[in-house]
Amino acid sequence: MSPEIVRKKLVHMTTYLRDLLTHRNISFEGFREKHYEIERLLELLVVAASDIVFHLITARDEPVPTSYRAAFLRAGELGIISEGLSKNLARAAGLRNILVHEYEEIDDTVVHRSIPSAIRDFSAFVEELSGSQGFHGQP
Repeated sequence: MSPEIVRKKLVHMTTYLRDLLTHRNISFEGFREKHYEIERLLELLVVAASDIVFHLITARDEPVPTSYRAAFLRAGELGIISEGLSKNLARAAGLRNILVHEYEEIDDTVVHRSIPSAIRDFSAFVEELSGSQGFHGQP
């Protein structure tokens, strides 16, 4: 993945974050009405961030992580992103798996409550990676 593709993914993440920001203070009832839209934005954020992380890990000749969760944790260990952020994004990857694969019953309360932390964590991801990629866009 070229630096230009990483930059484009960061731009896409910024767009997803702007869209998710409109739901920052959404009521639970409002969330229930728009849950498919919000769930899709959360999924897109996890996938875009993990694509970037997988690329940056393998660019260091490191073994390919076996999951999104493992990729985020390894990115923290390697200093690609901060360790605290890597742990938060690993949790987001777990939520994404539940949403996409329906491993278990989706708890709308958990998804609703995850919106502010997703905004915080993926904004931090864009910010941390923007400096190392020469991209300067903020959600």
